Amino acid sequence: MNRGALEWYELLARSLIWAAGIVLLLAVIGAIIAAGSDNAAPLLEGVEQQGRGFAALAALGGGLTAAGLLAGLGAILRVLVAERLAKLGPAPEAAGRPDAAQEELPLADGGRRERAGTRRRERQ
Repeated sequence: MNRGALEWYELLARSLIWAAGIVLLLAVIGAIIAAGSDNAAPLLEGVEQQGRGFAALAALGGGLTAAGLLAGLGAILRVLVAERLAKLGPAPEAAGRPDAAQEELPLADGGRRERAGTRRRERQ
């Protein structure tokens, strides 16, 4: 995986964490609006108040859940990207090396992975 792709993944991770904050803020706003709405029917005031409270709690709980999932995914992605970037080492200067943009991590098996079709062609 090259450095450019890792930087895009890091941007995605940061975006997920920011999205989690926005979702949490919108959940709090939604819960306040749901709890503060007032369209009381004359006979069902008690039931409507309980229903509004339940709707407010559901909005807040759903928002907390969604924000937690987004923040957790963003944090996990950031940790994995930071680990891969640490394996690559410091970023090379783009002006000094023409192949700097194509720098990649080595394969886990030491680069010995071949396609099955290449071995068959070599044997023939």
